Formats: sequence, C-alpha cells, structure tokens
Amino acid sequence: MALTKWHECGHQISKTLTQCPNFGAKIKRTSLFRKSIAGIFGLVFLAMFMCQCGTDSTPSAPSAQKATEPAQAAALTPEQQAEEQKRRSQEAEAKQEQEALALGLRWQYNEFSEKMGRGTVKSATVRSLNEVQFGFPYSGDQRGTLHLRIHPKHGKDVVLSIEKGQFLCGIYNCQVAVRFDDGKAQNFTAVGPADHSTTMLFLRGYDRFLAGARKAKKVYIEAQFYQQGTQVFEFDISGLKW
Repeated sequence: MALTKWHECGHQISKTLTQCPNFGAKIKRTSLFRKSIAGIFGLVFLAMFMCQCGTDSTPSAPSAQKATEPAQAAALTPEQQAEEQKRRSQEAEAKQEQEALALGLRWQYNEFSEKMGRGTVKSATVRSLNEVQFGFPYSGDQRGTLHLRIHPKHGKDVVLSIEKGQFLCGIYNCQVAVRFDDGKAQNFTAVGPADHSTTMLFLRGYDRFLAGARKAKKVYIEAQFYQQGTQVFEFDISGLKW
C-alpha cells in the first residue's frame, strides 16, 4: 500500500484515504486530469518565455549586418577602404551596364545570310535613352531605335524607327536634324520605306553619318510626327564597332 505524509498531522497515511484517521480532516486531492492541464499550460508558458528571450537577445540578420559594417570598415586600413570603395563602384557600374543592355540601350550586333543567297546582312541596333509619349491612338511610352545596316542588295542604310506613330514626311523626302555630342546640328534628308510604313525613316548620307558616329558618344535625332510635333531621340553610340 502506497503511503504519503499528511501535512496536517505529519503521520504517514494511505494515498487512497479521503479522511485523516487521526483527526478526521478531509483530504483534498488533485485529479490526474487537472494535473495534466496544469502541466500543459506550464509547458506552453515556458516555451513562450524562451521564444521571447531568444527574439529579444538575437538581432535580425540585416540589423546585425548593419551593426558590424561600421566595425569592419573601421578595422580596414585607408588603402583597404579605398579598394573596397572601388570594388563597390565597379559592381554598381556593372549592374547599371547589365540593365542598359537588357533595355537595348547599348549597341547590339547581328549577322545573317540573305535568303536569296546574295550574301550576308549585317546590322547594329541601339534604342534611345529617352522615351516619348504620343497622344491617342498611339498612347504609351516608347523609345526610338537607330539601325545601321549593310545589305547585299539594298546597300548601306541609316534607319530611324519608332514602335507606333507616324513620321511626318512628304511623298519624296523630308528633313531631320542630327547632332553629334555638343556639335552643331546637321540636316539629313530622309525618305520613307518602299512599303509606305509610317514608323520608319531612311536617312541619306550614310558615310557622313557614320563618320560623325565613330567620333561621338551620343547622337540626337530630331524628327516631325503627325499630330505629335517635333520629337528628339537621344542615343548612346559610344563604343561603336562597325
């Protein structure tokens, strides 16, 4: 028979008794169910307490990183700090260059065989740095595109095109203004394509244009548009390999 010490009189009594045999006092016992509930609540409270302590004492990864950066910088020599600054600058420039390439703001080259077997078609293409926005029905931002092309049948061309809209050009020709870097604006004669598309102009004077492009970093081309007035497209043409 299992015994336990009764706190009222200090005698050893059976755990199954409900009344003290010496003094007749009633013995109140806690049921197993209540003990289980109390134990569960205790464990939950302990877990919450431990979690809160961990959160308060451990800083987040970004905060910890920010806190250690000044200390790391202070530990570097002036030469090391300069090298680190140079590395970060190079990374930023590389990221910017990748974004420009993805947008087509740098020269992109292409070669393919002409379908009739006359030879190879070569092209260099770059999109404008700026965007223009036309009114209805050509609403939406868009960039201009500058093409250099050598075709075995059609010869050498400088082509200015847009995504949507209408170049304002006469039946035979029109004038566009071209400015290389900070130089003086030059007038170039332009004509529309044979299919009478309104989103493309062919600039005459290929050799003159190419001579200016090879020496410049930027070129500005101004053209007239139907119901949209005069628009200027700015192109980064630095590093042309043509």
